[in-house]
Amino acid sequence: MLNKLSRYTIIALIILVSALYLPDFYSMLFDKKVNTPMLDYSAVIDEFVVLQSSGMGQIEYRDIKGNTYGEREYFQLLPFSYYANLEKWQQMPAEVKGFEMSSKSIRQNSQFFRIEPKNIDPPGVPAIYILFEAEPDYAQLMIPEDVFRFGNKIEFIDPVSNKVIEEKSALFQQAMEQAGFTFPATLVAGNPTNRKPFDEGYFVKDARGEIFQMKMIHGKPVVTKTGIDPKLKVRQIFVEENLRKEFYGSLLTENNDVYLIMYDNYRLQKLPTACADERLSYVADEMIFRCYTLPVYRHIQVRGDGFIKMYVVGNDFEPVAEYVETWTPYMERTSSVVKGFLFPFELTTATSTKHVKMQMDFYGWKSLAGIAASLLALALFSRKRPWFDYLIVLLTGVFGLIGVLLIKPED
Repeated sequence: MLNKLSRYTIIALIILVSALYLPDFYSMLFDKKVNTPMLDYSAVIDEFVVLQSSGMGQIEYRDIKGNTYGEREYFQLLPFSYYANLEKWQQMPAEVKGFEMSSKSIRQNSQFFRIEPKNIDPPGVPAIYILFEAEPDYAQLMIPEDVFRFGNKIEFIDPVSNKVIEEKSALFQQAMEQAGFTFPATLVAGNPTNRKPFDEGYFVKDARGEIFQMKMIHGKPVVTKTGIDPKLKVRQIFVEENLRKEFYGSLLTENNDVYLIMYDNYRLQKLPTACADERLSYVADEMIFRCYTLPVYRHIQVRGDGFIKMYVVGNDFEPVAEYVETWTPYMERTSSVVKGFLFPFELTTATSTKHVKMQMDFYGWKSLAGIAASLLALALFSRKRPWFDYLIVLLTGVFGLIGVLLIKPED
């Protein structure tokens, strides 16, 4: 019995390692790199433009009407992106649609943020936070000497002694209760770095779904109920302090809607994410969302497998234009189709600077052919096998076949 248990434990480890590395090795050998296009919008000619690399250093610059451009001509079409080069070449236009052009004015009137799947629900994030003094005596934000956490109440902790700072904790607890906060907190969102011009503290969702802003000014708590509707079902908030002070950051809902939280009394400004073609509508767990606020127009991009959709809106968020550029999705390429027949599933890891997340991707009905071939191979090459070996191969395909063939049962 112990020998059987040891054998199947080793087989399970082989299946795990195979599912992690074999599909990657296959992709490395057979997947061809697809040079996806870069889509942009020119306020100079009021047209979408595309930068497309074809490999071997060959880059095509064109607009969607088929007109082609040289590199410097293309840069001139996008002065808000390539202003440093244009200024050096003395080719910076004096103005674009009434906006007076200079490197300083472009930087002061530009802002960018993006939402990626790996940043929405990061696993293993410690529920310990730092709160900056929002109006420090110094020219920059100073790292505080304490940290805080949320449970059934808010507690500030001295990390040296690991003791609760009772007076400060009680002060913030009282401020949150007076603002109407219901413990425990279900979402705590902030920007915990001092490499920013100022601090807006944290946006915190309470047990009833209400959103509050919590910050510290001159050592005192300032807690404000934002009035954001709990019916929106806020999934995540991304705080983005910027000297423009137009919006606090962005808000993502469970329905894949994206809003800006405006400085205008926490008013929500919805950004375009939906499309008549459902395949092009934004899905937060699968796609990348980008928003570029430029001196003239705002560019909103949704990038998914096989497409990039771009919306252009005015400074008051009125629609200006939209366009989609497509290419063959990964799952429709020949190498991917064959991969689906060979492997029943794949273990993948999503890595960022903070965590590694493992997930299992299934290939659906296509993998039945690979499982059938694996069962046939087991029956042909190793007939005298316990029934449990066939069950392992039935569930795990070629991964299980490798395991049961390498680790043979005792006679």
